[in-house]
Amino acid sequence: MSQWYVPLLQRQIPALEAPDLGGSFEAAPGARLSARNWMSGYYQKASEQHLKQESAIAPFFVRLRNEWIYQLFGEVPSALVAKGQDGFFYSTTYCDAFIGKDEIPQTRLEQLSNQLQFIQQALEAKGKSLLVILPPSKPRVLPEHLPAFYQKNGSKSSNYDRFRFLLFDKKVPTQDFSFFFSQKAPYPIYPQYGLHWSYYGAAWAADSIRHQIGQLLSVQLPEMQWRDSIALSTDLRSTDRELLYGANLWKDPEVRPMPYPTIRYEQIDSIHTPPKVLAVGDSYYKLLYDYGIPQGLFHPASRFWYYYNTSIPAGEVAPRAENIEEVINRFDIILLPHAEINIEKMGFGFLDALEQALKQE
Repeated sequence: MSQWYVPLLQRQIPALEAPDLGGSFEAAPGARLSARNWMSGYYQKASEQHLKQESAIAPFFVRLRNEWIYQLFGEVPSALVAKGQDGFFYSTTYCDAFIGKDEIPQTRLEQLSNQLQFIQQALEAKGKSLLVILPPSKPRVLPEHLPAFYQKNGSKSSNYDRFRFLLFDKKVPTQDFSFFFSQKAPYPIYPQYGLHWSYYGAAWAADSIRHQIGQLLSVQLPEMQWRDSIALSTDLRSTDRELLYGANLWKDPEVRPMPYPTIRYEQIDSIHTPPKVLAVGDSYYKLLYDYGIPQGLFHPASRFWYYYNTSIPAGEVAPRAENIEEVINRFDIILLPHAEINIEKMGFGFLDALEQALKQE
């Protein structure tokens, strides 16, 4: 449906302009006008959806509507964003996981932990190692700011807790960041409007991962110096505002200052060759990579296989086309960083391929 007049109207009335909407949407191309489409009602329905989603003026009306709802009722009109207490935003997906809505059968968790135990033992026999990384979600670290419903219904036997206890019992090396709960951090571990850990939380987590990799491989990695170089800013970086992006409000709510460490890497004289690390996981590790942390700690030949689908940095061979036997020989340690909502899909197919290759040797 043509809307040639909208850009002209927006130029004449600048207030009608608004930033593009955040989030992901299915394409709504509209429909061809025909007697059949008209009589069936398909044309009207498709055109309405097109106007809502594809119209150049849609961001103005959607953001204006969302802002009214937010100001009048204190709610975020998005199925994926929940407004908690004290102005904190949460992902409803992680909130549902916090109350056990996505409960994984115990048999599946046991099968997965047994598989990881076998892989770890087989790698250890080759002088290599495995490290499972389980970042606790924002609702788990900051339950005090959750909406009342989620606070009252927190699960006492979540996937996160049941799985990490199984891994500990089977002696599978695991970093679950329990210190996030036991220590009072001077700065926020999770941002007010972010889904993933803050840049400060990422630095703290990475320093712990660095320490545990050093223990597993009996090597010294570069020291991370960052606690003395933290700048506070209300100019939020990308992941510190990702839930605002999905909320599509007219204007940003009040923003609290967030900490941004500048990380320095100090080489140890005894280091000759840093470890070659393969990480297979999700967006929690992607944040570390974008922050430059793996590049500062590990060998340049290290790789991050994002969802076992994309190689970062780009490799000549796609992850699923790699020869697993060669992969085993190429890397010193395999990291499995997975958010709790991805526990059941851990490895995204990589673990099955790895287990099969190790059994064939």
